Amino acid sequence: MKKQLFQATSLLLFCTLSIMPKAQVGINTSNPQTTLHVDGAKDNAASGLPTITQQSNDVAITSGGNLGIGTIDPTEKFDLATGNARIRNINSNIGIGGTDRFVVADANGVLKTVNFNAYSLFHARLAGNQNLTTLSISTLLFGNPLSTSPYYSYNTSTGVLTFNQAGNYLVTLQASFGSAPAGTQLLIGVRPVPDADYLGRGSHYNATATSSTVGELMNYTTLLIIPNAGYQVRFTASPNQGCTVLATESGSTGSGNVTNVTIQKI
Repeated sequence: MKKQLFQATSLLLFCTLSIMPKAQVGINTSNPQTTLHVDGAKDNAASGLPTITQQSNDVAITSGGNLGIGTIDPTEKFDLATGNARIRNINSNIGIGGTDRFVVADANGVLKTVNFNAYSLFHARLAGNQNLTTLSISTLLFGNPLSTSPYYSYNTSTGVLTFNQAGNYLVTLQASFGSAPAGTQLLIGVRPVPDADYLGRGSHYNATATSSTVGELMNYTTLLIIPNAGYQVRFTASPNQGCTVLATESGSTGSGNVTNVTIQKI
């Protein structure tokens, strides 16, 4: 008789568990909200959703396998509502420069990886030779960037570069002036849009006349402090005598690009 009663009780318990696929387990709470819900401070109410403050000491695992700390509604596989993460004994693997990626957090705190070098760099070359007239401030027109990122937008038709994020940017502008008479003042610079005083400029005088294929090379590096997203600049050349900014030079030692701009967010 006892054996039959035990078998009947076991069968009843098995059937009860089988028809409760959404059963939830609570630790320190009689009101679990997820598959596994731990109320660390045992301060949740007996009914209803716990408040944000009450959730701050909770740990939850959802039916989808998401783990939440400080939240009962984790939206990622690991969702830390607030606080710091720490690894006490991090591994000794050494990263590989050029191939390893950096871990960053987006605006919502979701961790992502980026190639840092490519992500922060802008580089473009002059689309073609540009003839300059005396004392004119001409915008240099670069071709499609060889390297860029979401930090920048460049218009190849107008030569206007838009910064999509505020911050500090290191700018190197290089140009080669061909067909320039001796003593020509060669000037390159960065100007804001709408136009105003130079944000940075550099100049010098060439001692001898330059040819139409090999010019007087100069470069200028400056720091731009960009105050807000959407800020625009243009890169200019302004000699005091007519000449040509060369996209490439061709000489007895070879040919290659000579006029370009490189920007690095720092």
